[in-house]
Amino acid sequence: MTKSKEILKTIVKLGVGFGLVAYVLHSKMIDFHALESVLLDPLNVLIGLAFLSVTALLCSFRWYLLAQTQGLGLNTWVMFQLTMIGNFFNTFMPGSVGGDVIKAWYVAGREPKRKTKAILSVIVDRVLGLAIFILYAAITLIFYFPSGPYLPQLQVLAWTVWLLTGAGMVICWLYFFSLARNWPLVPQLKTKLESIGATQKLLEAGRLYRNQRATVFKAALISAISFSTMILFFKFEGNMLGISMALGQYFFVVPLAMVVSAVPLLPGGIGVGQVAFYTLFQWVGSSTPEQGATLCTLFQVYTILFNCLGAVFYARFRRQPQTAGPKDERPRSKVDLRRTSARMV
Repeated sequence: MTKSKEILKTIVKLGVGFGLVAYVLHSKMIDFHALESVLLDPLNVLIGLAFLSVTALLCSFRWYLLAQTQGLGLNTWVMFQLTMIGNFFNTFMPGSVGGDVIKAWYVAGREPKRKTKAILSVIVDRVLGLAIFILYAAITLIFYFPSGPYLPQLQVLAWTVWLLTGAGMVICWLYFFSLARNWPLVPQLKTKLESIGATQKLLEAGRLYRNQRATVFKAALISAISFSTMILFFKFEGNMLGISMALGQYFFVVPLAMVVSAVPLLPGGIGVGQVAFYTLFQWVGSSTPEQGATLCTLFQVYTILFNCLGAVFYARFRRQPQTAGPKDERPRSKVDLRRTSARMV
């Protein structure tokens, strides 16, 4: 029965996803002529891939910092490979979070004695990224609303974003500065949670982040720089498409649209992303909201091209722990030791 439900759930998701794609095409949300003119320019393609490369490097380093806090022995090169593999699977799995499942599976295989910590690093990396996205939108809305009239839908969205941001900030304050430990019910709740084996390991791993606030702050800063780079890329490509929208509006539209695109319907957020960008362009007062759907499609094309490079890393990467280190760190045999002793004599 469970398997049947999963199959039915998948069919419903695919149906909704393809229905959105059909709606996008039928509604003529995408300006294919403008899209073609930008894609056929080799310089634009190179600039797009360069932006995505910088973003991938920054995301890899952010994850590396979070993994080091858990005591994982994975270097930056391994993290970059896993990031590219995750990006590759994001292209072919529903939504834009499918690659995180693959990353968690790989990193758990590389760290069999620290599986919980390895998987937690992936989760925290994703949550931190989404938190910065929403924070960007919340800050931008503070400056955007006083500028003029707005739709009631945008007002509801703004209050939702502000409430989520406020709740997240309160939770972070309580967690990192340990204010909740003085509450009467916290010790009992902690005892009950620790009675569950998996939860206990998760709590132990989570405590490491609380003791390394500076590292988490650095990771958040890297995340902010990474997403700023992405938004600047959207602004650059928007200019190429002739979109006359202020940079501040991009800082509001792009984060929210990308969060919506993560809904697991079709690979890479196809269909969902176009509708999200089209709708948000309407809400911010754009007279040509189809430019938003066109911009989203352009970004998805560049992303698919870049993420396909992850297939190279996927073909060469091994999930098992790498027992053999660099040549100068390998354990030497008895013959090697005799030769070394002879040279010393």
